[in-house]
Amino acid sequence: MTTATEEISGLPDMKVSVRQVFGIDSDMEVPAFSETDSHVPDLDPDYLFDRPTTLAILAGFARNRRVMVTGYHGTGKSTHIEQVAARLNWPCVRVNLDSHISRVDLVGKDAIVIRDGMQVTEFRDGILPWALQNNIALCFDEYDAGRPDVMFVIQRVLESSGRLT
Repeated sequence: MTTATEEISGLPDMKVSVRQVFGIDSDMEVPAFSETDSHVPDLDPDYLFDRPTTLAILAGFARNRRVMVTGYHGTGKSTHIEQVAARLNWPCVRVNLDSHISRVDLVGKDAIVIRDGMQVTEFRDGILPWALQNNIALCFDEYDAGRPDVMFVIQRVLESSGRLT
Protein backbone atom coordinates (compact mmCIF):
# COMPACT_ATOMS: atom_id res chain seq x y z
CA MET A 1 0.00 0.00 0.00
CA THR A 2 2.82 2.45 0.73
CA THR A 3 6.21 3.05 -0.77
CA ALA A 4 9.43 3.40 1.19
CA THR A 5 9.46 7.15 0.59
CA GLU A 6 5.88 7.71 1.72
CA GLU A 7 5.51 8.76 5.35
CA ILE A 8 2.55 7.54 7.39
CA SER A 9 1.24 9.44 10.38
CA GLY A 10 1.39 7.89 13.84
CA LEU A 11 -1.04 8.76 16.58
CA PRO A 12 -3.00 12.00 16.77
CA ASP A 13 -0.87 14.67 18.45
CA MET A 14 -3.47 17.28 19.39
CA LYS A 15 -7.13 17.83 20.31
CA VAL A 16 -9.50 20.19 18.54
CA SER A 17 -12.73 21.82 19.62
CA VAL A 18 -15.81 20.55 17.80
CA ARG A 19 -17.33 24.00 18.21
CA GLN A 20 -14.37 25.76 16.54
CA VAL A 21 -13.62 23.26 13.78
CA PHE A 22 -17.13 22.10 12.85
CA GLY A 23 -19.31 24.97 14.02
CA ILE A 24 -21.42 22.60 16.13
CA ASP A 25 -22.58 23.64 19.59
CA SER A 26 -20.74 21.04 21.65
CA ASP A 27 -18.01 21.08 24.30
CA MET A 28 -16.54 17.91 22.81
CA GLU A 29 -12.86 17.81 21.91
CA VAL A 30 -11.56 15.19 19.50
CA PRO A 31 -8.09 13.93 18.63
CA ALA A 32 -6.52 15.28 15.46
CA PHE A 33 -3.22 15.49 13.64
CA SER A 34 -1.26 18.73 13.43
CA GLU A 35 0.12 17.80 10.01
CA THR A 36 -1.46 16.32 6.92
CA ASP A 37 -0.27 13.42 4.77
CA SER A 38 -1.19 12.07 1.36
CA HIS A 39 -4.09 9.99 2.72
CA VAL A 40 -5.95 12.92 4.27
CA PRO A 41 -8.98 13.76 2.08
CA ASP A 42 -9.17 17.15 0.38
CA LEU A 43 -11.04 19.70 2.46
CA ASP A 44 -14.22 21.23 1.04
CA PRO A 45 -14.52 24.60 2.83
CA ASP A 46 -18.20 24.90 1.82
CA TYR A 47 -19.29 21.52 3.22
CA LEU A 48 -22.31 21.73 5.55
CA PHE A 49 -22.30 19.23 8.41
CA ASP A 50 -25.38 17.42 9.68
CA ARG A 51 -25.09 17.75 13.48
CA PRO A 52 -26.19 14.26 14.66
CA THR A 53 -24.22 12.43 11.98
CA THR A 54 -21.12 14.54 12.56
CA LEU A 55 -21.24 14.00 16.33
CA ALA A 56 -21.57 10.23 15.79
CA ILE A 57 -18.58 10.18 13.44
CA LEU A 58 -16.55 12.35 15.82
CA ALA A 59 -17.40 10.06 18.73
CA GLY A 60 -16.03 7.19 16.65
CA PHE A 61 -12.75 9.04 16.08
CA ALA A 62 -12.54 10.13 19.73
CA ARG A 63 -13.24 6.70 21.22
CA ASN A 64 -11.79 4.41 18.52
CA ARG A 65 -15.22 2.98 17.76
CA ARG A 66 -16.80 1.88 14.52
CA VAL A 67 -19.56 4.07 13.13
CA MET A 68 -22.15 3.06 10.56
CA VAL A 69 -23.73 5.87 8.59
CA THR A 70 -26.85 4.77 6.73
CA GLY A 71 -28.90 6.35 3.99
CA TYR A 72 -29.81 6.17 0.34
CA HIS A 73 -27.20 5.84 -2.41
CA GLY A 74 -25.63 9.13 -3.40
CA THR A 75 -26.67 11.10 -0.32
CA GLY A 76 -23.12 11.89 0.83
CA LYS A 77 -22.46 9.37 3.59
CA SER A 78 -18.87 8.67 2.54
CA THR A 79 -18.23 12.32 1.75
CA HIS A 80 -19.43 13.23 5.25
CA ILE A 81 -16.87 10.88 6.80
CA GLU A 82 -14.14 12.18 4.50
CA GLN A 83 -14.91 15.81 5.36
CA VAL A 84 -14.74 15.05 9.08
CA ALA A 85 -11.39 13.30 8.52
CA ALA A 86 -10.15 16.23 6.40
CA ARG A 87 -10.76 18.70 9.23
CA LEU A 88 -8.96 16.42 11.69
CA ASN A 89 -6.06 15.86 9.25
CA TRP A 90 -6.85 12.18 9.79
CA PRO A 91 -5.72 9.78 7.06
CA CYS A 92 -8.80 8.15 5.54
CA VAL A 93 -9.15 5.65 2.72
CA ARG A 94 -12.42 4.74 1.02
CA VAL A 95 -12.78 1.02 0.24
CA ASN A 96 -15.47 0.32 -2.33
CA LEU A 97 -16.96 -3.09 -1.53
CA ASP A 98 -17.87 -3.84 -5.13
CA SER A 99 -17.32 -7.18 -6.83
CA HIS A 100 -13.68 -6.35 -7.57
CA ILE A 101 -12.49 -6.27 -3.95
CA SER A 102 -11.32 -9.64 -2.66
CA ARG A 103 -10.27 -11.30 0.57
CA VAL A 104 -6.65 -11.10 -0.62
CA ASP A 105 -6.98 -7.32 -1.14
CA LEU A 106 -8.10 -6.97 2.46
CA VAL A 107 -5.78 -9.41 4.25
CA GLY A 108 -2.70 -9.58 2.04
CA LYS A 109 -0.80 -12.18 0.06
CA ASP A 110 2.56 -13.75 -0.58
CA ALA A 111 4.59 -12.00 -3.25
CA ILE A 112 7.75 -13.04 -5.05
CA VAL A 113 10.49 -10.41 -4.70
CA ILE A 114 14.18 -10.16 -5.45
CA ARG A 115 16.31 -9.64 -2.33
CA ASP A 116 20.11 -9.66 -2.49
CA GLY A 117 19.90 -11.11 -5.99
CA MET A 118 17.75 -14.01 -4.81
CA GLN A 119 14.11 -14.70 -5.54
CA VAL A 120 12.21 -14.98 -2.24
CA THR A 121 8.61 -15.04 -1.12
CA GLU A 122 7.41 -12.45 1.38
CA PHE A 123 4.03 -11.53 2.74
CA ARG A 124 2.59 -8.19 1.64
CA ASP A 125 -0.06 -6.69 3.91
CA GLY A 126 -3.49 -5.97 2.50
CA ILE A 127 -5.68 -2.97 3.23
CA LEU A 128 -6.83 -4.04 6.71
CA PRO A 129 -3.47 -4.75 8.39
CA TRP A 130 -1.95 -1.69 6.70
CA ALA A 131 -4.74 0.56 8.01
CA LEU A 132 -4.60 -0.92 11.52
CA GLN A 133 -0.82 -0.52 11.72
CA ASN A 134 -0.86 3.07 10.42
CA ASN A 135 -3.91 4.57 12.15
CA ILE A 136 -5.83 5.01 8.90
CA ALA A 137 -9.60 5.48 9.03
CA LEU A 138 -11.34 3.17 6.59
CA CYS A 139 -14.64 4.05 4.97
CA PHE A 140 -16.30 0.90 3.65
CA ASP A 141 -18.41 2.24 0.81
CA GLU A 142 -21.45 0.39 -0.58
CA TYR A 143 -21.38 -1.95 2.40
CA ASP A 144 -24.51 -3.79 1.26
CA ALA A 145 -22.79 -4.79 -2.01
CA GLY A 146 -19.93 -6.65 -0.29
CA ARG A 147 -19.40 -10.29 -1.22
CA PRO A 148 -19.93 -12.77 1.64
CA ASP A 149 -16.27 -13.90 1.73
CA VAL A 150 -15.13 -10.26 1.92
CA MET A 151 -17.69 -9.36 4.59
CA PHE A 152 -16.57 -12.33 6.69
CA VAL A 153 -13.02 -10.91 6.74
CA ILE A 154 -14.06 -7.45 7.89
CA GLN A 155 -16.68 -8.71 10.36
CA ARG A 156 -14.10 -9.33 13.09
CA VAL A 157 -12.45 -5.94 12.53
CA LEU A 158 -15.81 -4.21 12.92
CA GLU A 159 -16.42 -5.76 16.34
CA SER A 160 -15.60 -3.64 19.38
CA SER A 161 -12.22 -5.34 19.94
CA GLY A 162 -11.30 -4.66 16.31
CA ARG A 163 -8.98 -7.63 15.88
CA LEU A 164 -7.69 -9.06 12.64
CA THR A 165 -6.81 -12.72 13.00
